[in-house]
Amino acid sequence: MTAPPESASPPDRTIPGAFGRLLAASAFSLLGFRIMALAMPLVAVVALEASAFMVSVVAAAQTVAFLLFGLPAGALVDRLRRRHVLVFCDFGRAVALAFVPIAWWSGVLSISHLIVVAFTIGVLTMLFDVADQTYLPEIVSSDRLIRSNSRLVMVDQVTGIAGPGVGGLLIQAISAPFTLIVTCLGYLWSGTLLAGIKDGSRPRPRAGRRAFGKEIAEGVRAVMADPLLRPIVFCSTTQTLFWSVAFLMLLVLLADELAVNAATIGLLLTLGSLGGVLASLLVNRLIAVLGDGRAMRLGVAIGGLCTILAALTQPDWRLLLVSVASFGLGFGLVVYNVAQVSFRQRRVPSHLLGRVNATVRFFAWGARPIGSLLGGTLAALLSVRHAVFIGAIGTSLAALWLYLSPLRHMDVLPVNRVNIEPQAKEAGSK
Repeated sequence: MTAPPESASPPDRTIPGAFGRLLAASAFSLLGFRIMALAMPLVAVVALEASAFMVSVVAAAQTVAFLLFGLPAGALVDRLRRRHVLVFCDFGRAVALAFVPIAWWSGVLSISHLIVVAFTIGVLTMLFDVADQTYLPEIVSSDRLIRSNSRLVMVDQVTGIAGPGVGGLLIQAISAPFTLIVTCLGYLWSGTLLAGIKDGSRPRPRAGRRAFGKEIAEGVRAVMADPLLRPIVFCSTTQTLFWSVAFLMLLVLLADELAVNAATIGLLLTLGSLGGVLASLLVNRLIAVLGDGRAMRLGVAIGGLCTILAALTQPDWRLLLVSVASFGLGFGLVVYNVAQVSFRQRRVPSHLLGRVNATVRFFAWGARPIGSLLGGTLAALLSVRHAVFIGAIGTSLAALWLYLSPLRHMDVLPVNRVNIEPQAKEAGSK
């Protein structure tokens, strides 16, 4: 494989102040998102008295955009200024979500309204996430990617502690619909911070563009033809699919069948989030000692096995099994994600990174609506608890993709940026 042209790689430098603003924006955005992740299902279950299946439809609507538009999003992000995409998506999500408390206060909110809002937020979140992972290498040098990703993950995990706890208390005090106002404010402040970054970026020149469909296909081929990226994507997809089954039905199991109140659910999830926080403090050292390849394999394997405990929860001391399962999964996922995202950002040329990230999101996040609907279907056919158990078993098996691939022999992953397009084109012509 040959090295990409110089223009294909981002400048290997750090823009002063840019990462600090990105980090602060992530904190506000993620805190709101964590609160919304608890409030939206409870709006459906408690405020609208929706069935388990309809709750799964609302959850699916929030992530189905990754299946419908995930691949074109990558080509679009590669053509636009990525920071502008981030700002637009933050403000757009705030406006869309504000409809829920307004409609609830007016007495007109319905499950159909909730599905439409969830879908709109899902489309904007899809664009935001693709642009976010693609934007980081533009503002920090390659030797700081692991450290920068670990700090972003730290913010994610800290908000994971604060979000469910604060969300549960707010839901108890002012109702689930009005709690979503906090998420709106988080998105507004995040967009404001990102708008203030001076990165000097420019959209890709028209002369360097090809047909939209061809650019999308290049991103897919680049992932599918790479023997190291491909098993990581399949692992992430399998894990996301089955944990989407388990987690959503776990909320239904706790709130409906076990009659656990919102504040207690938030507390259980908050305790579990400590695993991710601990991992974010240790991940740099763990990767340095174990190697990023080995750390990635162990993280996804051990974290997945812990989820089985969630299916054993009961309305007594065994409620804590939810926290233990969440702790183990959170710890493992932080290690896994820091290692694999940093590897992808190092490996893929900048001009192709948006499309590769979109392809990864298409498979991994596109599995979420399928998992949500599968969870609701399993709950209707068997029981809610059986759905949680099946989802946990599937989550624990996701690591097999790594252990049955060339990655099983790699304790340290390659550090060089390579041009994977020629390989992808060759593979596509066979």
